[in-house]
Amino acid sequence: MENFTDKFELDEMKQQIQLLKDKLAKEIIVSEKLLKNSTQDKIAYINRKKRFIYFLIVFALVYCNTFFLLMGYSWVFCAFTSVFLIIAGIYQRYSHKGVSIDCISTGNLLDISKALVRMNQLNLRWLYFGIPFALCWIVWFMFESYPKAGGEMICYGGSVGFVLGAVGGILHCVHVRRKAKEAIRDIEEYTIDN
Repeated sequence: MENFTDKFELDEMKQQIQLLKDKLAKEIIVSEKLLKNSTQDKIAYINRKKRFIYFLIVFALVYCNTFFLLMGYSWVFCAFTSVFLIIAGIYQRYSHKGVSIDCISTGNLLDISKALVRMNQLNLRWLYFGIPFALCWIVWFMFESYPKAGGEMICYGGSVGFVLGAVGGILHCVHVRRKAKEAIRDIEEYTIDN
């Protein structure tokens, strides 16, 4: 009778262990899905911001060249502005390489984390070039605008636009970096746990 009871208890414990293993396996799958969804949301946010920047670059290329040429700015100034905007677009594309929704479904999370770290580093490096360029550009813009009819108002408008653009650019950079850091932190926590 005792053997039967021991065997029954042993079988019951085996069943409970198997149920626990099944439950843990499901939990890991759910945890991984939640992590991928969270990471996917953050990368989708970064990609929306990237597309917005592309839109701004194209808009600036068309608007600035049209406005500057109609107002009689030098062609060197227009070409210099256009080249900078094109370089900014190319650099944006290069820095976001490997950061897309497709990479989540096909790649592993460590590769995505590395791409996000790389993107943050490259975006920070861009500021070392972009800020001095923008300061030189605004001085050149003022120099070319002031002698024109209504030049003083153009300089005021350009200054306000420059400040608003700088604030918008800094906020964009901060938000994208924050989302990327959150995704990296989520991936690191998940990989440490597993």
